[in-house]
Amino acid sequence: MLTRLLTCAAVLGGAAIGLGAPSASAQVSTFDCAISSLEGRGFIRERIFFTIDTASNRAAVLDDLTNAVYDGPAQGSLQQLNNGQYRVKWEVENLKSGSNSFDIAYTLQYRPGAQALTLRANVSGFDNRPSGSGTCKPVAGRSLLP
Repeated sequence: MLTRLLTCAAVLGGAAIGLGAPSASAQVSTFDCAISSLEGRGFIRERIFFTIDTASNRAAVLDDLTNAVYDGPAQGSLQQLNNGQYRVKWEVENLKSGSNSFDIAYTLQYRPGAQALTLRANVSGFDNRPSGSGTCKPVAGRSLLP
């Protein structure tokens, strides 16, 4: 799944990974981010795409986990912070591990000036809070939003 995601991202094949047609609005931006994390259980993915629409405060996120669970991007909420940063929140629900299931609530904070992000995961039923950080590149003319 990750191989397909990365291969398609490299050529911006669009439909195969859920990157839609070019956006007509200048207020819609999509980013391709590489993330590092010391957490080794897979809650923080190494590569993530996200789209923000500042006019409607909507967001969408795509990585290999959301693609496997939702067969495309997860829809999220966008908050524009007073310091010029953006906060995106979304959930991946009903993941299975043996006979247990759990949800993951993600919070991504994007710093446009540095083209950097931090990502935190809150895994239901667990005390640990996996996190990671990384850098992002704009993806011109593409959107994950419906």
